[in-house]
Amino acid sequence: MKVQKLWFVRHGGRLSGPFPAKLISQDWILGRFQATDEASIDRVLWAEIKDIPELQPQITRLKNRIVGSADAPLDWEKERREAALRWVDERHQRDRRDQAGPQPLAINRRGDDRRTHPDSPEWAALRQRHAELQAELKKRRERFIGIGLVLLGLLALVLYAVFNFALVNPVKVGIHGPYAACSEPAGAQANWVRCDKNGAWLKGVNLTSAQLSETRFNAANLSHSNLSFANLTRSDLSFANLQEAKLIGANLTSANLTYAELRDADLRYADLRGAKLDGASLIGARFDAATWVDGRKCLAISVGACK
Repeated sequence: MKVQKLWFVRHGGRLSGPFPAKLISQDWILGRFQATDEASIDRVLWAEIKDIPELQPQITRLKNRIVGSADAPLDWEKERREAALRWVDERHQRDRRDQAGPQPLAINRRGDDRRTHPDSPEWAALRQRHAELQAELKKRRERFIGIGLVLLGLLALVLYAVFNFALVNPVKVGIHGPYAACSEPAGAQANWVRCDKNGAWLKGVNLTSAQLSETRFNAANLSHSNLSFANLTRSDLSFANLQEAKLIGANLTSANLTYAELRDADLRYADLRGAKLDGASLIGARFDAATWVDGRKCLAISVGACK
């Protein structure tokens, strides 16, 4: 947006303005300003009015309107100049305050002509700043409107993708197994399939014949517990405490027993095929007739390891 420039004028040692270029040109034609008067936008750099290119087009147009053609009759030309001057001079009419008699609205008017008192430099600077702020606010509004339109477009694309590319009959993935009761207390034949029991305190509980496949017992305390005939396939028992636990006939295929504490545990007849026992403590653990990690059968007397 083009911002109109406002000019300050130094005339007869007095500062006035700011004025638009058109008003300065009119005042020059009317003799209120001289060609040698100085004008400035910032009150720092000054130049004579006749040397400012931006004021010349206005002055030229006004001169042509007033001077007219050299071939025109004198009377007609005189009348034309007077009419043009009246058009240029916005104050050619008689001031009603000079008329005799009371004025009904005089009480609401100031006693002097405000146009004869130029604005102070502070007020002129404020007006200039106001014009600049208006232009800046318009630019910001246009920018915010553009950003809003872009965001609305992105939102429309997201909604379109959600409703048009959604999976048909997606496969539901659950943490718990079918009919799992993870919040139920420990007990015989409990169903904790795929439940999260990490770090749980289950010392001495009875979980005989419980469904515990893929259950997470990482770092849980199951010491002295009875897990006989429990299904612990693919369960995570890493770092679990199973000291003196009963795991007779338990299904531990592919279970993770790394660094588990199995001291004095009873794993007779247990199935350990594919189980991980890295770092596990097996001191005193019984593996009579158990199936070892490599599939071989342990001897009737196997303590601390499969023999």
